[in-house]
Amino acid sequence: MSIHTDEAVILGTIPYSNTSLIATFFARKEGKIRVVARGARSPKSKIGVGLEPATRVQAEWSMAPGKDLGMLRYCETISVLSGLWSDIEAMQCAARILKTVDKIFGVHEGSEEHFDWTMAALEALGAGVDAGSLEALYISGLLTRLGIAPALGYCEACTKTPGSERAALDLEAGELRCGSCKLPAGQAIRLRAGAIPALGEGMKIGAEKIRSIKFYPSIQDEIIQAARALISFHVGVSLPARARQAK
Repeated sequence: MSIHTDEAVILGTIPYSNTSLIATFFARKEGKIRVVARGARSPKSKIGVGLEPATRVQAEWSMAPGKDLGMLRYCETISVLSGLWSDIEAMQCAARILKTVDKIFGVHEGSEEHFDWTMAALEALGAGVDAGSLEALYISGLLTRLGIAPALGYCEACTKTPGSERAALDLEAGELRCGSCKLPAGQAIRLRAGAIPALGEGMKIGAEKIRSIKFYPSIQDEIIQAARALISFHVGVSLPARARQAK
């Protein structure tokens, strides 16, 4: 049995017995972890207070070698992003980000880079950054950090300039196809011209600039759809969908 200490963000919890919870953390150095929080559902528990989703904590837990479920020993709240809970769109966006991380990474998977990118997005949401633009930035930047970012260049047979007209993103090849290209069935996502450079910009930015770039509402859905499709195709998971806004 080994003892671990790390900074983490709470992805979510589920009930475990009458008084306990199973909490899923995404830790800076340890990646995704799952732990039993004994007594966390008790009214007198001090641990349960810090186990709300998107809360940043300092945690200590024990984990037996080869096991995927540990035991929470200590949990102290570092920060609560209270701004998330006063804006329904920000709250829904944060929930999708947390679920995305939970689905993509298995237990003991994930890096410090993934943690920093996720926390930068959540903190930007808490500070009032537009939720739709932030979600498009987050998931396009996640492509780079997962090593599956498409090249956004046309195939060798094409002579057109990427971004000059509507195109299709070939998910398997990771490159664009112009209108005259033959596409494999079910493996392409249509993108309008403006969405192509925006997706490329989102894939390149660092966490320190996530609050300074904004995508137009007209292309947010296309960027999110394309990035979700790439992740689903290459990682093999189905990600939570963004509800369409009423017009």
